[in-house]
Amino acid sequence: MTESPLTVSPLLWVGPVVITEPVLATWAIMAVVTIISLVVSRRLSLAPGRMQTALELLVDTIDQQIRDTMQAEPGPYRSLIGTLFVFVLIANWCALVPGVTPPTARLETDAALALVVLSAAVFHGIRSRGLAGYLASFAEPSWVMIPLNVVEQITRTFSL
Repeated sequence: MTESPLTVSPLLWVGPVVITEPVLATWAIMAVVTIISLVVSRRLSLAPGRMQTALELLVDTIDQQIRDTMQAEPGPYRSLIGTLFVFVLIANWCALVPGVTPPTARLETDAALALVVLSAAVFHGIRSRGLAGYLASFAEPSWVMIPLNVVEQITRTFSL
C-alpha cells in the first residue's frame, strides 16, 4: 500500500508538537537568512562595497517589480514581498543540497505562504481604503459581482 503524498513522517516531538522535515528545513532557512541579514546589515556605508551594491540591486529590483505590478510606492510592501522572494528562492535552492527536500515541495508550506499573502492583502486593502472602502471594492463594478470578487480574492492568492 502506498503512502499518501500529504503525510509527513515526524522527526521528533517537542511536547505535543510534531516536528517534521519541512518544519526543520524552514527553521534552518529562517536562521540562515536572519544571520546573513544581521551580518550584512552591520557594515552598511554611503560608499558601498560589492556585497552592499549587490543587495541594493536586489532591493531596487524588488521595488521596480512592485511599482510595475501594483502601480504603488514599494515602501509598505517591500519587506513582505522581499522576504517571501528570498525565502522561496533559498527554499527552492535547498533541492541542490543532497538529502534535503525543499519545504516548498510540501503543500503545507505553500498553503501557509498563501495564507500570509491573503492576510497581507486584506490588511493592506483595509489600510489603504478603510474598512468600508475595502468592503465596497467587492461590489465593483456592480453589486452582482460580490460573490465572484470574494472567490477571486481567495483563489488568486492560492494560485500565486
